[in-house]
Amino acid sequence: MIQKTSRIRISFFFMAVLLISCKSIAPKAPSNSLQSIPTLTYEISSVSIPLEIELKSYLDAAEKTIPKSFSGRHEQCEGLSTSYFFTREKINFNGNGTSLAYSVNGSLKLNFNYCPKCHYLLHEKGNCIIPRVYLSCGEVEPMRRYTLDYATSIKVGTDYRFNTSTTLRNFQLLDPCKMTIANIDFTSDVEQKIKNELVELQSEIDQQFKSIDIKSSVEEAWSLLQEPTFVPGYGHLNLRPSALAINEIKLIDKKAFIGLNIDIAPCFSSEKPKAETIVLPKLGTSTKSSGLNFGLDVILSYDSLTSMVRQFFIGRSFEVKSNKIYIEDLKVVGAKGQRIIFKISISGSKKGVIYLLAQPVVNNTMKRIELRNVDFDIETKSLLLKSAKWFFSTKIIDLIEKNGNYEYFGQIEDIKKEVNSALNQEISKGVKIQGEISTIDLKHLYFATNHLVLRTQLKGDLKLILE
Repeated sequence: MIQKTSRIRISFFFMAVLLISCKSIAPKAPSNSLQSIPTLTYEISSVSIPLEIELKSYLDAAEKTIPKSFSGRHEQCEGLSTSYFFTREKINFNGNGTSLAYSVNGSLKLNFNYCPKCHYLLHEKGNCIIPRVYLSCGEVEPMRRYTLDYATSIKVGTDYRFNTSTTLRNFQLLDPCKMTIANIDFTSDVEQKIKNELVELQSEIDQQFKSIDIKSSVEEAWSLLQEPTFVPGYGHLNLRPSALAINEIKLIDKKAFIGLNIDIAPCFSSEKPKAETIVLPKLGTSTKSSGLNFGLDVILSYDSLTSMVRQFFIGRSFEVKSNKIYIEDLKVVGAKGQRIIFKISISGSKKGVIYLLAQPVVNNTMKRIELRNVDFDIETKSLLLKSAKWFFSTKIIDLIEKNGNYEYFGQIEDIKKEVNSALNQEISKGVKIQGEISTIDLKHLYFATNHLVLRTQLKGDLKLILE
């Protein structure tokens, strides 16, 4: 009787084990446990605006405004009195660095007289005590040739207008007269008086530069840059300009090349943002462009991640202690902390569903996301402890860690292509943007209920060209 009871107990034990081993695994799905995603910071980039201005029309206007001939007279009772008349040829302009140089050739004639001593008893203007001495140069003989050189240094003011300073650099008589009376050489005195008259012409030249309009071109470009640009697949790129500065001005021949820098804080948004109109700020100063540098959040849905990794696992099998397990399906269903949740349907020696957690890790060198720190979810562990301790093997974990990689190089190239397309276009007649993203680095991964957020950093160059 005792033996029979023992056999019954043993039979019930084996039946219970058999029933437990045959029962499908159906753990409770782990709930999403998400950390807040930090706000994407908007970095300020300083990008260049090469501005080319044709000065020929303004210089031609200056050429027409400046008189072709000049005359002057300086009379006094005592000392040297002079009168002169000179004509000029065409002005030759030549830009060189930060200044505009121009030379003028011409001819002149001089008349002067000299009185060593005057008295003012009988006349308020005075009378010369001895007869005046009269001389001329270029009056009865051919006019004397001269050459002179001006230089105009050019800056751009905060009001976007040219600030210039013109200086007479050189005046030389090519065939000078020897102006000597009583062994006194007055040649240099005469030349200096002529120079003083020529200095008066400097303001005429400066006035022409003040009429050059840069501001209207820059204002138009500034307004256009505040309009968002659509980038297919990624949203609307808003450059958000905030400041303008000049870093250099270079003159070559009759053209001015102005290097402007514009501060922008680019951002992407899924919805088209409302343009915020900011008036053109005062022009500041800067040393150089720092290039384009901004962040971009790329959304990778769990469905997309599933389709990338499941193709390797569907139909795969592994054996644990003579028990064969087949992977029927695999999908990413959420996230818990810093790990994504895999739902895996299995068949074979054990049927049902198991949940594993895996941490995506960025491998920037290989341009891929790798799955690390793979482990069973706590609910799955609890059921396996009761029904199939043998299942606790690293084989499925090793399989996922070895082959659960997401290659994102292709997506990076797609981002480059689309963003570069948006950064190379004519945004208005005569206003173009030219840019190129050189590198895209994946910096961080963040987890949402239905997707991963791939936070990337884009670096490159951007130019705004005003024609």
